[in-house]
Amino acid sequence: MKKVLLGTSALLGAGLVASPAFAADGIKLGLGGFFRTAIEGNWDSHGSNDLGNDRYNDSVDSDAEIYFTGKTTLDNGLTVGARVELEAEDKSGDQIDAAYVYFQGGFGEVRIGSTFDAIATMCVTPVGSTANFGAFSQDQVLNNAFAGYSAGICNPVDGFQDGNAPGSTNKAQKILYITPNFGGFQLGLSWAPNGSHESSGVTDFHSGQPAVVDGEQRNIVAAYATFAHDFDSWSLSWGGGGSWALSTGGTEPQGVEKNSAYQTGLNLTFGGFSIGGAFEYYNNFNSFDNGTTGDAWVAGGGMAYNFDAWTVGLQYSHSMYEFAGVGGAADHGVARNINTVAATGKYDMGPGISLDGTLQYTWAEDGNGGEQHGTYHAVGVGIGTSFTF
Repeated sequence: MKKVLLGTSALLGAGLVASPAFAADGIKLGLGGFFRTAIEGNWDSHGSNDLGNDRYNDSVDSDAEIYFTGKTTLDNGLTVGARVELEAEDKSGDQIDAAYVYFQGGFGEVRIGSTFDAIATMCVTPVGSTANFGAFSQDQVLNNAFAGYSAGICNPVDGFQDGNAPGSTNKAQKILYITPNFGGFQLGLSWAPNGSHESSGVTDFHSGQPAVVDGEQRNIVAAYATFAHDFDSWSLSWGGGGSWALSTGGTEPQGVEKNSAYQTGLNLTFGGFSIGGAFEYYNNFNSFDNGTTGDAWVAGGGMAYNFDAWTVGLQYSHSMYEFAGVGGAADHGVARNINTVAATGKYDMGPGISLDGTLQYTWAEDGNGGEQHGTYHAVGVGIGTSFTF
């Protein structure tokens, strides 16, 4: 999040009032993006009442996006630009992942459009993961214990809807503001009027305001602060904040409550060795037709060691989901506790080109009544690539 911000707010204000803010050149389009692939194997139980039921043991997976970016700096020092993220696969219902304009200056940065909120943009996560693999917030989840949920450590309230998992639509239309860096401190603030409106009713030709959705999380605000500093022989990176829905739309269905999420993370680096941890709590992240709601939390840590082009890591995560179910179906009264240990390795072949791999062990257990699925065990391996361009 360290950015070089141009100009000053005083000069910006004077320039906007006193003279036209022309740029020597207009906005020029640029390209970027990433492409990640993974070959995975996961071995667990496949009985009729097991979490691995009707799931294969192996897969080849990918995740890729192409960024269209453009910016220019006006004569008064204000930088303006836009960014559009295109999914590289045929992703149903979400081909454009993010699309926003931004303004940068001595005042900081303002983004307007479909984008991450303050938590997801600035979130501090534990060290030890790679682009593809880890114990949480990884791109690829090998095991079947999550049953449609993610062990994410940076998920905001965005997209919390009746029966949806955290972060299911986390780029709703919003305004995001990021302050300048003050001696290592930085703050992000965001506001999303409608939690599930990423494109429907708010993009392309616009006539009238969005339709009311009963129980929709509305007026979602988020705040996240970070502090990073390099000391004599070590460095520190910390972040913490929350995300809150201030209201819900229309008539609240039975069991629907206003959602909130709270996250913090800390990493310490000593030469080539680093260690850190993080925690996130989701309040009312799920609701059910019997009038009850479910909470969740994720905690864990990791360590990593970097030498030459190699980085090796180890992560552990523990997550608890109330009312988790098999295959995404809710089992009222069940709390699932999930544990994952992931050893990772990464080799940098060149700038923006790396190979990574993992060996993981996951165990989970349901409890608190309801349908029981016993104890789940899984061993997973993965080999992947990560290209950025």
